[in-house]
Amino acid sequence: MKKSIQYPTFGDEFYFQWHLTERCNLKCLHCYQNNTPLPELPVQDLLVIVDKMEEALTKWGKRGTLSLTGGEPFLRQDELHTLMGRLDSSDCVAYYDILSNGSFITESEAKSLSSHSGLRRVQVSLEGASAERNDQIRGKGSFADTLQAIRNLKAEDIDISVMMTITRKNQDQIRPMIDLLKQEGVPTIALERLIPEGRGAELSDLLLSPDELHAVCDDIYHLAVNNGAVRILMHRPLFGLVAPDDATVGALCSAGNNALTIMPDGSVYPCRRLPIPIGNVLTDGFYKIWYGSDVLWRLRNQRELNHKCRECDYLTNCRGCRAMAYSTSGDFMGEDPQCWH
Repeated sequence: MKKSIQYPTFGDEFYFQWHLTERCNLKCLHCYQNNTPLPELPVQDLLVIVDKMEEALTKWGKRGTLSLTGGEPFLRQDELHTLMGRLDSSDCVAYYDILSNGSFITESEAKSLSSHSGLRRVQVSLEGASAERNDQIRGKGSFADTLQAIRNLKAEDIDISVMMTITRKNQDQIRPMIDLLKQEGVPTIALERLIPEGRGAELSDLLLSPDELHAVCDDIYHLAVNNGAVRILMHRPLFGLVAPDDATVGALCSAGNNALTIMPDGSVYPCRRLPIPIGNVLTDGFYKIWYGSDVLWRLRNQRELNHKCRECDYLTNCRGCRAMAYSTSGDFMGEDPQCWH
């Protein structure tokens, strides 16, 4: 039976993005991973990490929210379900999501997922509103597989969202994608920028210029406020520059503020797209990492920002994407190169 999810307020929430594996059955062109997957912890250690997570959340007086992902998390199907069962029973975890490419979400798998009380949503990815456009990026057959996964999840009344990574290769697909999601009954879409790292480092020429990104964000905002059928998530740096008086748009980078990323070997990053190891949860625990990392303290201090971000008028609701700064300049406190302000 699904438990009634009590959504934490922003100040009460702490978010963990947990990568159970870096293995994947797809080779998407823009993937932020490279071709050398990290080693994976056995299920016993995964359960120890939940214990350490609960210990930290209790000390902080926070409610945990999680994304369970990969690589492709369903390549560790048994361990994934064991972990979900443990999280279902946790009083410290408000809910968790699964981030997947959808390839393994069959009818029977969707039914199994529906038995987990703490599962809020499953996110799958599409990069275009047709097989021709999507499969150029994500691989042949991936469009059909993802659509089938969406339909299997809907049949079990599981909430769904779609992730789309915006580049020059697919920026014209945003409106068609929203039309497709209306047709399929998908209620939510998240739109992300390409971060040129891992395999995606080869696509730097597909990054939108600041002016191009400004135009795209304006268009997305117009769609969001005039189209109620599909909710467009815009809780990311730079979105707030489009409508600075709209509290539902934009957000500070969560790195160093209210989030951590756990990698398959137990190492911890400030953000998956900011691949700077700051400890290992099995040896250090979350509490020591959170208060002992010089990287995290720098991320929290706006006076550490460099170039135009430091003096920006929008410091209270933007500060740029630290991962984008790092991937393009090597300086995670540098300016966001796609900012148009």
